[in-house]
Amino acid sequence: MFLSTSEHSADAKNRVSVPAGYREALRDDPYDAIYVLPHFDGPYLECGGEQFVQQYRMDIANLPRYDALRKDLEIAVIGAIRRLDFDSTGRVTLPRDFIDHAGIDGRCAFVGCDNHFQIWNADAHAARLRDVRSRLSARLADPAEAERMGGGTDLGSLLRNSESLAALLKGEKL
Repeated sequence: MFLSTSEHSADAKNRVSVPAGYREALRDDPYDAIYVLPHFDGPYLECGGEQFVQQYRMDIANLPRYDALRKDLEIAVIGAIRRLDFDSTGRVTLPRDFIDHAGIDGRCAFVGCDNHFQIWNADAHAARLRDVRSRLSARLADPAEAERMGGGTDLGSLLRNSESLAALLKGEKL
């Protein structure tokens, strides 16, 4: 499982250290590597281990063979994904076109997303995080949205009545 967010710097040779916790999550993978995809939904890289690739393969295989979505996903995912091997210090070398896609200019943010992770330009991720927190704060203030998330009206009440949770969603330090 990939948890948390951390910033790392890409050096002049486009090498970046993968967080130790992420490398630990990949310890049972068959390769000492990560799989990286320049995501088609925005300026970031989506990454993971062998399971990450197999999930995409299964999702694509479930579509009819000549389906237009399947063909697009085969090109955008299977045709674009690359395996990046770790060096002896836990770094990978990001391909130049991947760095350009994500707009990485030295600092990048590794963002854990449970069974995969993302690599963003650090400043772009900070702006994105502010937007996400603002949207979540607004959505979770609505009892129907809170219930949709499985929290029922109790979660909605908790969020409305908890200054610390409200501050956290707004990105304020506690």
